[in-house]
Amino acid sequence: MSEERAPLVTVVMPTRDRAALLPRAVHSVLGQSMPDLELVVVDDGSTDGTADLLASVADPRLRVLAQPARGVSAARNAALAAARGELVAYLDTDNTWSPEFLEVMVSELREEDVLAYCGRHLFLLDGPPGDARVVARRTSSPPYNPAALLRHNTIDTNVMVHRRWVVDEVGGFDEELHRLVDWDLVVRIVLRHPFAVRHVDQVLCDYHYYRRAQLPTITNGAFDDAALDGLFGLGERDPVDRAVLAKIAADLQERRPAR
Repeated sequence: MSEERAPLVTVVMPTRDRAALLPRAVHSVLGQSMPDLELVVVDDGSTDGTADLLASVADPRLRVLAQPARGVSAARNAALAAARGELVAYLDTDNTWSPEFLEVMVSELREEDVLAYCGRHLFLLDGPPGDARVVARRTSSPPYNPAALLRHNTIDTNVMVHRRWVVDEVGGFDEELHRLVDWDLVVRIVLRHPFAVRHVDQVLCDYHYYRRAQLPTITNGAFDDAALDGLFGLGERDPVDRAVLAKIAADLQERRPAR
């Protein structure tokens, strides 16, 4: 009997008490147009029925690892240690991919590339998952600039694909950091391979922020409502902004034809 062929891509998905969102994220991965993948879900100490939900998924491409609650970085590192794919991608349970995400990203990854990333739609949602309305949206697809990356986090985990071996070279996620662990990992890769990163200028991920969320989310952990509003341009304006906006409003009023 021939040995089972290893999947091309391992998709890493950490989760803890996310049963309300988990089916959507799992379906987003298993519904990809490129079937040559495995989805490794690490249940990081869930107590909300997550285990039963995952056990009900019949797709053999799903692998579930259970561990005590140790945090998102430890969960991702556990998945990386078990990964069988030549390539690695990440999807958090808040978010979803376009069905062609993996197909496009794998095809765009050149032989000399270590990492590729694409753009994402950002959605600000109000209300609990499953019954939330879109408050604001914008698109983020920053071009690759290694110098800028040393100052700002411009490559999100959810939109990148990288070669599995690079983790052995630079190390995994820093389990001592509570935020920006994706930035930390990407910078370590870029410092060693500054000319081996490819920006795929397509928007293939829906990234969700929940305002006044009814459950904790990976994305929302570091943002209160005011910070989220500011991210989407809905926050309070500074005095100069307000002055310019007042002038614009007055000018528009003057130009409005009389009835």
